[in-house]
Amino acid sequence: MVKIIITLLLCTILYSCSAPYYRLADGRKVIKSKYKNIKYFDANIFNEIDVNFLYKKVDYYMADKNYKKLRDIGEDVERSIQFYKNGRVRFFSFGYTDPNPEITGKRGIIYKKNGKIKIDTQFANQSGDIFKGSYSVKIEGDYIFLLDDNFLVPRNEYICFVYKKSDEKIPEDWQKYPAEW
Repeated sequence: MVKIIITLLLCTILYSCSAPYYRLADGRKVIKSKYKNIKYFDANIFNEIDVNFLYKKVDYYMADKNYKKLRDIGEDVERSIQFYKNGRVRFFSFGYTDPNPEITGKRGIIYKKNGKIKIDTQFANQSGDIFKGSYSVKIEGDYIFLLDDNFLVPRNEYICFVYKKSDEKIPEDWQKYPAEW
């Protein structure tokens, strides 16, 4: 029992440590280190996701581990996702203001590991510390479900974001900016 408590305590301490970061031109903190799971990127993921379009958040709720809606949790800010052909992902909150990822946007990667699609990105706590975390991903047609499953111990409820492919095609000039994080 003591071993379990010590292990959980150490995991909590390690999990809560913030990652080294730098700031983008808009002031947003971005993790300095590369995402190691990019080695699991599988281009076949994009058979189901269209990288030429933005995906906009259409719902936000508490769900079970199977993405089933349990209850609403109120309002959230406007959010969008941009996918890059090399497996990189960029998240926008409060709209998108600049095509250059060195100016704005939260970064991440999409990959497939053990047959499951995941997105690794950065999360922040209320103190402003940032750290890496993961979403489990489910794709149904034009909808992408992201389940926040960042805990070692399974829970009864998870935050689920639902994104829908927008009618808005990503402008050509956005493609000139590299996505190498």
